[in-house]
Amino acid sequence: MITSLLVAVDSSTYAVSAREQAVALGKAYQARVTGLYVLDIRYVEMPPYVDYSYTFEAVPPMLAPLDVMESFRAKSERILDDLREFVSAAGLPVDTRTEEGVPSQIIADVGRAYDLIVMGKRGEHAKWGRDLLGSTAENVARRSATPVLLVEPVYRPFAKALVMFDGSNPANRALKMAADLATRAGLALNVLTVDDDAAKGRATQAEAAAYLRPLGLEVQYVVLSGRVAKAASAMLAKEPVDVVIMGMRGHSVLHDLILGSSAEQLMRSVELPILLVP
Repeated sequence: MITSLLVAVDSSTYAVSAREQAVALGKAYQARVTGLYVLDIRYVEMPPYVDYSYTFEAVPPMLAPLDVMESFRAKSERILDDLREFVSAAGLPVDTRTEEGVPSQIIADVGRAYDLIVMGKRGEHAKWGRDLLGSTAENVARRSATPVLLVEPVYRPFAKALVMFDGSNPANRALKMAADLATRAGLALNVLTVDDDAAKGRATQAEAAAYLRPLGLEVQYVVLSGRVAKAASAMLAKEPVDVVIMGMRGHSVLHDLILGSSAEQLMRSVELPILLVP
């Protein structure tokens, strides 16, 4: 059940898409939407061509030039005013907040008080990024204890979702969230299990079916073998969807300490919104 949404915004097209997706979900759940703009203090005294993807001690706010900070604040107010007007026009309760710090840390920490974080895969400084996924989005996904929806730059309504299911606890939570979205927003679901042992894969799918069948949803169940990201890409080529839903971590022992390797690969390779559930 989603009662509160945190949408992280900046001046990028991804943030506009995140705003629109937050409103669409907010309408489905009649949820409160909170807009968050983070004043990135790293850009106040350091040039934008430096690689900021690594963790380091942030510049204390008192060292930032006041005129630069005031310019950032004026920009944040304009963006948040636009968001407030957009959400209010949709008939949803809305509030906004501005914070100072490293965006990924602030978004993840503030997001603990909300049911869902919505943000773009990349942000306004993405042109300085190392690859196809913005470091802020990646780091939020790694840190977050709240489900994170990462969106593409162009908004489109959700009609069908691919749910990655391996029977792990995060996958079960992702399945339940997908079922709730399907019930409220009318989504059709494709549930994919990737397992080289076909019998084991079918048993895992049976667990998903046991939960979903009583809900009367439109569901297709598929078992594929191979690597998760490759299998998901093959499935998407045959059965296009609007969003991928999965747990942040799975059963594999070959994973990062915080974010599972399969989730990370899909974050980088799939050009679709992806909902990651811890």
